[in-house]
Amino acid sequence: MQYSIHIGERKFPPSVHVVGNFTDAALWWGGGAVVAGGVTALGLLVYALVVEPLNIQMERLTVRLPRAAGRLPRQGLRILQLSDSHFQGGARSRLEVAKIERVRALTAGLEYDLLVHTGDFIHYDTGLENVLRLLDAVPPPRLGAFGVLGNHDYTHYAMQEALPRMWRTFRAEERVADRRRNALERAFAAATRWVRYIRYVRNTPLDGRRAGSNDANRLTVALERWGMTLLHNRTIHLLRPEIGLDVYLSGVDDVVEGRPRLGDSLREVPDGAPVILLSHNPDIIASPQLPKVDLVLSGHTHGGQIKLPLWGPAHTQSEYISRRHVAGYFQVGATQVYITRGLGEGIPLRFRAGPQIAWIEVTA
Repeated sequence: MQYSIHIGERKFPPSVHVVGNFTDAALWWGGGAVVAGGVTALGLLVYALVVEPLNIQMERLTVRLPRAAGRLPRQGLRILQLSDSHFQGGARSRLEVAKIERVRALTAGLEYDLLVHTGDFIHYDTGLENVLRLLDAVPPPRLGAFGVLGNHDYTHYAMQEALPRMWRTFRAEERVADRRRNALERAFAAATRWVRYIRYVRNTPLDGRRAGSNDANRLTVALERWGMTLLHNRTIHLLRPEIGLDVYLSGVDDVVEGRPRLGDSLREVPDGAPVILLSHNPDIIASPQLPKVDLVLSGHTHGGQIKLPLWGPAHTQSEYISRRHVAGYFQVGATQVYITRGLGEGIPLRFRAGPQIAWIEVTA
């Protein structure tokens, strides 16, 4: 039997030629998929940067306050709520003016009683001019304009440092917990540490380093000159017998950067009187004074600002608000709470958590 070996020339069965053709096709399809993926990612980024942040909507809702029976106008008390404008001015002024014009269009011809802004008017002091433009853009309220300060009205943050800072805090807490764990528990904790850190980030307010201060006094003076009353840990009595109005409007300082004193705010309110509370941060619901409040209007969360599949809202920025209540209406006992997603952004992105203003009709 003779064997022949052909080194320079090889013959392949037809099936191998098919594999070769498939490899070429796979390269083309793979390259196309990479390009398509890149284009999709770029499109989503552009959408999150410049499309959704400008797509401001007006949410309309009716809230019934049983304790306000006989103390509200026949048509109800109509409130226009703005929040979290986060104006910076400067390079972002063009985008901010576009937002202001969108709000102007949404509210043109609107008739309402109270204008409220629930904090984070500015991101930096340079945004003050656009804050005043925003207030000028909406129709004047019949009964007055009121506001409270948010954390960004006092401070601005280096948010790029948030995750490393949170990792250090998490590890410090882990070291304390390890002292109480046995050897098996410590091994399991080490094996699951990254999973638990991700859960920690998901459910803990982002810890950005305080990078500088905003001039809250300058902002306060400018707002009051414009005609807005800031409810800094105080309550006013909205009493207009000629239209049947007799309710209390309260406000508290920011929960994080301010000194909120809800007890002081409510001290002069008679027992059983209906109270509407403005609080930038919805964590005020942890106050033992909350049962005295009928309705809380808040912002701060931005609705998570970015909502991802499976993950949900990127963050709540709250210690006491569940993820399903990161925006919108819910109740805590007998107290009703509404959190608006607001107008602006902490970081310049929104995805599936669009900006909004709210028109709220309070009835009995």
